[in-house]
Amino acid sequence: MPPEDELCLLLARGQLSPGLRDRGLALLSGPLRWNLLLERAWGYDLFPLVYAGLRTLGFPAVPDQVRSLWTNIFRLNAIQNELLARELARMLRLIGEAGIPAMPLKGIALAESLYGDTALRVCADIDVLVPPKHAVAAFRVVVSSGYQPAFTQPRLLELMARYGKDCMLMTRRDPVRGYLLELHLGLLWGGPLESDVLEEIWSEAVRKTFYGVPAFALSAEWEFLYLAMHASRHGGPSLKWLMDLDRLCQRGAIDWKKVNEKVKLLGWEAPIRSGLAACASLFDTRADPALGPIPPLARMPAPSGSPAVSEILFSLRMLKTPARRLRYLAIHLFVPTLADCQFLPLPARLFFLYYALRPFRVAFRTAWWFGDAAFKKLRGALRRRAENADQHS
Repeated sequence: MPPEDELCLLLARGQLSPGLRDRGLALLSGPLRWNLLLERAWGYDLFPLVYAGLRTLGFPAVPDQVRSLWTNIFRLNAIQNELLARELARMLRLIGEAGIPAMPLKGIALAESLYGDTALRVCADIDVLVPPKHAVAAFRVVVSSGYQPAFTQPRLLELMARYGKDCMLMTRRDPVRGYLLELHLGLLWGGPLESDVLEEIWSEAVRKTFYGVPAFALSAEWEFLYLAMHASRHGGPSLKWLMDLDRLCQRGAIDWKKVNEKVKLLGWEAPIRSGLAACASLFDTRADPALGPIPPLARMPAPSGSPAVSEILFSLRMLKTPARRLRYLAIHLFVPTLADCQFLPLPARLFFLYYALRPFRVAFRTAWWFGDAAFKKLRGALRRRAENADQHS
């Protein structure tokens, strides 16, 4: 592993054992490409943690110009997160005052609960989960607070509330910055396919305050399952989901017996172990033996092909019965989405045409995905054949 990658992963851990601390100091005393280290820390979405690790060590051997640049970037991220935190608190208060249960997800809420400092995580938007039966009411509260929805079709709002397969995207801009709010109705599949899971999630939710505003939070067990599934589903170069999972395991509040029971009941053994394998390989994360042996990570998980197609395939694998898989496919094949409305804007009276457009768009996108995958496979085979020919010659 290049020293820049190793140092990035090491510093992001926070508290270091004496051995890891010595290793970090040794790497800092050697030749480092500081631009590459910044690129890695930013690309992995670990920059605030890497900066905090350097600060804890006293910035040894860090050039003054590099230290000044990194300090400015860290402060800018801290200011942005502070604004996001205040905006999230404002929205939680408004939704709560309307009598709607609200639960912040991911992002800035994790920065506070897992790291104890909103400045120590990269955050981009605001995510709020509400029960599906309150979807329309919550949507109206958010819009009345100054947010603009990404869609104008009333019928689409009804479909989202019924099937919940898309989060409701809304934006707001003030003189300081813009805000993107995602109103979630589910965590995995949405709609009827997730009703049992959502009922259990809300029944086990704990009351919690965020910036002094009362709200709800996932139980420790469901937070672990959600983060592990999210890390396995999205993969890619961002490692902040895995770091979140590592910090959650370190916190020690998880009832591993309950987690193991839920994993077996839902049939999520593969993705949960995949996420933990990545954490163990990168951050030496320790999980409870009740989950069984965690296999070593062969390579970093990464999304393949179209993110939409990859997510559908992942969701299908997580559904246990053929009937539920068919229902999930039917929803994705025939129910119009925000992307369909953005692809071809139509007046409300012609909304029914989206039901005919949807299958064609899905078929085209799937065919493109398979064609692109086949092309990449063929190109890789030709490249390997050329390399073998060069070696023999």
